Parts: sequence; structure tokens; C-alpha cells
Amino acid sequence: MKARKISNPFRKGNQAARNMQVRFFLSLMTLVAFAFVIGMLLDPASSSFCLTGFAGTSFAAMMVIGDIEDVSDRKTHGSNIAYKAYLIEISQINPDVAFPKPNSNREVGTLPMKAGQYMKYFEAHDIPTYTSTGEKGDITTSGENNFVMIMGGMRDQLLTFIEEHAGGKFIIIFKEVGEDQWYILGNYDRPMVLSSYESKNDKDGRYVTFTFKRTSIDQYYKYAGDIIRVPAAKHTADSTTLAISPQNNRYEIPNGSAATYAINAISGLTANDKGRYITLEGTGTDKAATIADGAAFTLEDGATWTAKAGSSITLRVMDPSTLVEVQGTRIQTA
Repeated sequence: MKARKISNPFRKGNQAARNMQVRFFLSLMTLVAFAFVIGMLLDPASSSFCLTGFAGTSFAAMMVIGDIEDVSDRKTHGSNIAYKAYLIEISQINPDVAFPKPNSNREVGTLPMKAGQYMKYFEAHDIPTYTSTGEKGDITTSGENNFVMIMGGMRDQLLTFIEEHAGGKFIIIFKEVGEDQWYILGNYDRPMVLSSYESKNDKDGRYVTFTFKRTSIDQYYKYAGDIIRVPAAKHTADSTTLAISPQNNRYEIPNGSAATYAINAISGLTANDKGRYITLEGTGTDKAATIADGAAFTLEDGATWTAKAGSSITLRVMDPSTLVEVQGTRIQTA
């Protein structure tokens, strides 16, 4: 007598599920291949996108950055940041003047301070610390900048600063030991915030620690502007020569007395001034002065700058007779 074959419903169910998975996988691969072929036909140059997915743009950006080589231990020790840092509160910035944006060389021009406002520095008791951290989330990368400085003593100025500026918004300018280049942290829209402080007064020490933070992946930039400590010097109206003094890096360019006038020469510079930044601030109206590309001034794209009220431009000293416009620092109101 022949034995009867008994069917297993569970086995049939598993086989059906496997068949469905195989069909889904083949359909998905067909869809990917179809998208790749269409991309190749429409734009052969974009085939790298099809091959690498969304990382294609990241690869292109890395090509722009280029190779990053190692440095000697001289560049990695922790004593590079200088003790002095300028703290500029947002309320000191003129909101009616465009805040300077960094150019391709990571340079930022002179900050537009309100009339009568000047930069004040804090001299730390120990070398300040700058750190920046970031972490990739599901959608974006979150970053954080921190600048920590320790001020010695328990002085009235420090106590008043805590009471009046806790949680305040600042732009920080600092530099490294042995260097002339200043650096800037924060901007008008995303400043550094005095997020915490710690006052200590006991047998072990008397000091205050300030911690400034902001949430951003932006790093610090080179400050190509002036450290504003005194009022801008006034250029002589109608004079075609810009007279530069050792004490001032900012100059107000006034209206002409009877007509517009062109500034086409400079004086007062020496070879030691090379690399110095000079900022011109326009205050003119209907007889505003102009600066054109020529022997004394090298301007971006050869475009003439007009010293209308609210306009400004920052130039770098190339040699005693030549000023070169710092890219991206020009503000032209008219």
C-alpha cells in the first residue's frame, strides 16, 4: 500500500515569502539600473553621481580643499593663543551697515561699529582655550564652538561684567603668540554667547572663568579689519593724496567742498607697514570722493569705489606706494 504524502502549510508559506523577497530584490535592482542608464543618456558627466550616490558633491568639495599635510610639534603645542582678546558686544555693532562676510581667503573686513563705540580687550591670566566639536545627526551635523578664558582676581570690573552681561552676545577677536594676524569668532547673526561663568575666591585662588559658546560648524576666520580703539582720522576734503599715519588705520573720506574729487596717491607709509590693513569710510553725499584702479590703488575687478555715506573699503598695504583691496570687504551704498 502506497504511503500518502502529507503537505506542510508552513513550508508552502515560507516558500511563498522567499519568492516574494526575490521578486522585490530583482525589481529594486532593475529600478536602480534603469535610473543609472537614464542618467548616463541625459548627462554623461553626471555618471559619477549615479555611481557614488549623494557623496558625489562631497568628493568635489574635497578636491577644492586639497591635501592637508602634517605639521611639526611647534604648531601643535598648547601655548599659541595670546592672552589678550577683544570682546565686542552685539549692541556695539551698527545694524544699518552690512556685516562683513568672509572671502575665499577666510578674511573678514572691519566691523561696522556704532559711532563712539570702541573695542575693549580682556587680558586673561592664563592662555585662553578654543575648542570646536561636531557630531553627525540623522539629517545634519551639529557643531559647537567654545572659547574659555580665566581672568585673575575678583575686581569690580569683573563683577560688574558678570552682573550686566551674563548671557550676553559677543564677537571675539584674538590672535596667537608671535603672530600679527588677528582672528574673529562669531558674527552679528550668530554671535558667541557668554553661556557660563565661575567665580572663585578662597585660599586656593581668586579668579573668574568665562565660557563663550555658539552652536555652529563655522570656525574662526582671519580678521582683516581694524582694531577700533580711537575715532577714524579725517581725510582732508578735496585732497587727492591719502595721508596715512602710524597711529590710525581708519579714515573718514568727506564730501568735496565744491565738487567731487579723486584720491589717486598715498603718503606716510614705509616698508615696515607691509601687510597693514587700512579701512576707508565714506561720509560723502553729492560731492563724494572716488578711488579708481591705478598706480596707488589696486581694486577688485578694476571697479571704482565711491565714498558715499555708509560705504567702506579695506585695503592691504602692498608697499609704501600701493594699497590693494581686500576681496569681499567693499560696501558700496550708491
